[in-house]
Amino acid sequence: MKLSKAKLIKETKDELNKLGYQEMKDKFIGADGLFAKLLENDLFLTLGFTISNLYEARFTASFYLSKTTIWAALWGDIPRDCYKRIGHFLTRDERKMLLKNEDGNTSDVWWNYNDDSIESFITAIKITEQRFLSQPGILDKIESSSIVYKLQSLSKEVIRKYLNIQSENLVYDFTSRKKVDIDVEWFELAEEVLIERNEIVNPYTINRLAADAWRQNYLRNLQSTNTIHLENGPK
Repeated sequence: MKLSKAKLIKETKDELNKLGYQEMKDKFIGADGLFAKLLENDLFLTLGFTISNLYEARFTASFYLSKTTIWAALWGDIPRDCYKRIGHFLTRDERKMLLKNEDGNTSDVWWNYNDDSIESFITAIKITEQRFLSQPGILDKIESSSIVYKLQSLSKEVIRKYLNIQSENLVYDFTSRKKVDIDVEWFELAEEVLIERNEIVNPYTINRLAADAWRQNYLRNLQSTNTIHLENGPK
């Protein structure tokens, strides 16, 4: 039977919550399940699932580190080290241990869904998270990216407008009124900010910005007293 997104999330959610991750439930995540947490220095660590299109019950996951929650965004000068499969940070011996039917020679690690593999998958995340975050120069590369700065600035402006309830009477040409997980005000404000900043305005850019701003605000509110420090874990 084909592994579903809902089933994979259900089986991993509790353990990922223990590691500080929160599920992102909106419709614009770009993955087969997305979890995120707020780190220090205004950084967000997201973990996105990928379910195989070739095999019915195989899955993997990738880390993404940035000042936005737009998982796997790598255009422009966004550093490529921000986005890596978790298997990339496992040693050959660790891969052999965690995937008993594999020879450990490939870093593109996929799990076959069963109870044992879920436990192995969570163990892999525990092993690799700090290795991913400790890549040489990754924080400086993120800080120096003009695209990351722009995306962060746009989301912060949407959040500011939402919190201050300063929406103006603009005509929202591209915003859908269809009910979704996120309040429609986020989409209206995203459209407003994109227009003000002379950015490309279409349903895709509005949805991307609104969802990122909503996720950032949600995580900040949720973790305001429990921000994750890069080296020391939750405080």
